Amino acid sequence: MYMIYRVRDTVRIPPSLFGMPLEEAALQVLTEKYVGYVHPDMGIIVAIFDVKVSEEGRIIPGDGATYHESEYSVLAFKPVVKEVVEGVVVNAQQYGLWVNLGPVEGFAHVTQLMDDRVMFDPQRKALIGERTRRIVEVGDVVRARVVSVSIPSEPTMRPRIQLTMRQPYLGKPEWYKKAGQQE
Repeated sequence: MYMIYRVRDTVRIPPSLFGMPLEEAALQVLTEKYVGYVHPDMGIIVAIFDVKVSEEGRIIPGDGATYHESEYSVLAFKPVVKEVVEGVVVNAQQYGLWVNLGPVEGFAHVTQLMDDRVMFDPQRKALIGERTRRIVEVGDVVRARVVSVSIPSEPTMRPRIQLTMRQPYLGKPEWYKKAGQQE
């Protein structure tokens, strides 16, 4: 789930950015520092925007930078258990597939793909249902439900997201019919 947070912080503007407008310099510093960071409460920080910076800053002896009070918005992605997500299959192996969900990838084990025994085709990088002949391969768009999220303690590591496609209306769009259609 994508969320927008409003954050107050002190931003350090290094001397190399003194020639830029203050808010532009602060945006650059905050983006470099936080985009890609995994916050335990907010999730993965995707973007920083709408930066407001106090004109008056502080100088710390021995440090040539200025420190300014700031307020800015953060766009963050935090997957939620039971949330339905959509993404593109980026890798398929004998034991499962990885789905790109935007800022992070989720994993679906072969037992969570379909109600069928699944075979792996290494030439196509595809998983195929033995009875149903349903195929999932790299590049396919799929819909899945988040069943587990593990946020790491290290802020530079990525969360682990486990997915399932074994419920109604999940998987590839052609696997399910639109509401109201007859078989």
